[in-house]
Amino acid sequence: MTAKTTYLSKLRNQIFSRIGVKPAKRSKHLQKVDDQPDTFRKTTKMKMLEYKYHIKLEVILFNGTLTDVVCFLNGDIKRSTVSKWRKRFIKYGDRE
Repeated sequence: MTAKTTYLSKLRNQIFSRIGVKPAKRSKHLQKVDDQPDTFRKTTKMKMLEYKYHIKLEVILFNGTLTDVVCFLNGDIKRSTVSKWRKRFIKYGDRE
């Protein structure tokens, strides 16, 4: 790759990130930000809640207090579970 090619690819990626899309790996198609793969490994319970409420868990996990998150999920999980999931998410973010 030449310097011009790498500059153009960086510029293309910046533009994609601004409009909220990401090139799919090994494909010419674009993915919406919501369609991107999960940022950390999730348990079956996490996946079930995401499917049930049509949300990304990372979005609501840190919104408000532990009780607020439990109320949003209609008591399907306990406060201690939310606390553990927050720690797990932070720990995963520190590894990257």
